[in-house]
Amino acid sequence: MPQSLDYRIEVLKDIEHLRQCVEIQKVVWGFADEDVVPLRTFVVCTKIGGQVFGALDNGRTVLGFLNAFPGYRDGRVYLHSQMLGVRPNYQNQGIGKQLKLAQRKEALQRGIDLIEWTFDPLEVRNAWFNIELLGAICRRYLVDTYGASSSHLHGGLPTDRLVAEWHLSSFRVKSRVETELVANLRSPQASVEIPLNARDLKSTAPDTALKIQLTLRERMLELFSSNYCLSQFEIKPAVRKAAYLFEPLDESRLLS
Repeated sequence: MPQSLDYRIEVLKDIEHLRQCVEIQKVVWGFADEDVVPLRTFVVCTKIGGQVFGALDNGRTVLGFLNAFPGYRDGRVYLHSQMLGVRPNYQNQGIGKQLKLAQRKEALQRGIDLIEWTFDPLEVRNAWFNIELLGAICRRYLVDTYGASSSHLHGGLPTDRLVAEWHLSSFRVKSRVETELVANLRSPQASVEIPLNARDLKSTAPDTALKIQLTLRERMLELFSSNYCLSQFEIKPAVRKAAYLFEPLDESRLLS
C-alpha cells in the first residue's frame, strides 16, 4: 500500500482515463459485463450536464472515480450520483471524500444544490461516510432496486437501497464538509441496529444476512411512511453493532 499519495482531482474527458473507470468497476465490485457502466456512458455523461471526476496519479492512473447524471423532479434540477469507486490499494486514504467535495463544488458553481445517490444499508462504512462525514439524510428506502446483481459485494441479496439526499447549501452539510464541526444534532426518537459485520455475513452466513435485511427493510419503511428522517449513524464497537438513528422530519432544520 502506498505510504503517501500524490494525486489531483479533475474532470475526466480523456478516453483512456474513462476506460479505467470501466476497469475499476470490475476490480471493486466484480461486476459482470451486463452490470458495468460502459465507456460510451462515461463519454456522454459530462456532455449532457452530468459529472465524471477522477483522482489522477501523475496524470496517468485513475485511482478512483465518481460519476453523476442530471435529474429533474418536482420542478427541481439535481444530480444523481451513480457510482464512486476507488482501487482497493488506495481505499481508506481520503480519495472518496475528495471526489465528493469536488463534486459538490462543481455542482454549486452551476447553481445545483441537491445531489442524491443510493447505498446498501448493510454497508456500515458507507453509511458512516454518507450520513456522518458528508451530512446526507435519508427519507426513502428502495426495495430490490437493481434486481439480481453479479457483484460479490452484494452477496446475492435483494439490492435494497437507501436514498441519500445531500443538500449542498444546508447548514448541516456545511458544518461537516467546510468546518468539520458536526452540528444540527438532536436526540433521536427511533433507531434500527445492524451488526458491524453485516457486510461479511453476506458471504459467510447469507441466510442470516437476508433476515437482517428484511427486518431492516420493514422497520425503515414503517418509519419513513410515518414522516421520520434518518439523520444520524452511530457505531457501537463495544457491542459490535451500528445504529441508524431517526427523528421526525423538520425540513426547515435539516434541508436549509
